[in-house]
Amino acid sequence: MTKKPVSKWRRLVNALFHTLFIAFIVTGGLVIFHNVYFTPVKIVGRSMEPTLHDTEFGVMDTNSWRLGRIERFDIVIIQPDLEIDKFIIKRVIGLPGERLVLDDNGELYVNGNHLDQPFIDIDPYRLATCGASSGIGCYTPVNLTATQFFVMGDNRGNSQDSRATGPFEASHIVGVLFSIEGVCAAGSDSGESGVNLQSCAVRNYRWPTFY
Repeated sequence: MTKKPVSKWRRLVNALFHTLFIAFIVTGGLVIFHNVYFTPVKIVGRSMEPTLHDTEFGVMDTNSWRLGRIERFDIVIIQPDLEIDKFIIKRVIGLPGERLVLDDNGELYVNGNHLDQPFIDIDPYRLATCGASSGIGCYTPVNLTATQFFVMGDNRGNSQDSRATGPFEASHIVGVLFSIEGVCAAGSDSGESGVNLQSCAVRNYRWPTFY
């Protein structure tokens, strides 16, 4: 007895079903990996504008292999006091062992070489880097040790960072920002600028921005 040939529509349905099943499995695996591998963060305050904005949420990479490969201009999450659960988010400007200085226009010089800062415009952000005050690294070079990082917020006129506190030790960097994925539906948290190591209860997702 000969079998009836499978219709082309049935073959198409079977192929579509298998494709959707595989896509479902892959998507589920990526979601699980995302939730297990990364740590959620929520931006609080304006110190990283125009790059990051208050109430945005995303994830950071806290794994040792990433923390051991921090590069200039990475956005990092820092715990200034390791005994207090308070965190700030800034951009790496100076790397261990470097000598850096910022001039009155906010231009950056590392080991005597001028480096561009394409992530912020000159006016108003770079011009507000040093201003009338003489913060650490402004006009007078600062020498970083083999374990220190110099960090600043992109919103130079509204950021408490290494210009006030000095460089941070590598041991105080707890994560590197991986992506921003949306905005919290609720209002802003009160308190100083930084991050919360949790996401918001109600989230408005958008296409992620990777860092």
